[in-house]
Amino acid sequence: MSTLCPCGSGRAYADCCQPLHQGAPAASAEALMRSRYAAHALGLRDYLLSSWHVSKRPAQYALETGVKWLGLSVKQHL
Repeated sequence: MSTLCPCGSGRAYADCCQPLHQGAPAASAEALMRSRYAAHALGLRDYLLSSWHVSKRPAQYALETGVKWLGLSVKQHL
């Protein structure tokens, strides 16, 4: 049985955000946003930093401990 992706897509993590977390490019802005949400939920700090635009990326980024990500709801995307 596969684990559902924390991004809320309803798809298996292995078929959704995991490939992006392992270096595959995002096919859309929605996919990138979902992968970044999933990275927060899974504590993937290095992915978050690498997927941040260089002009906006902080020099350091610490994930907060004890934070529980409750869900992502995509209302609309272009």
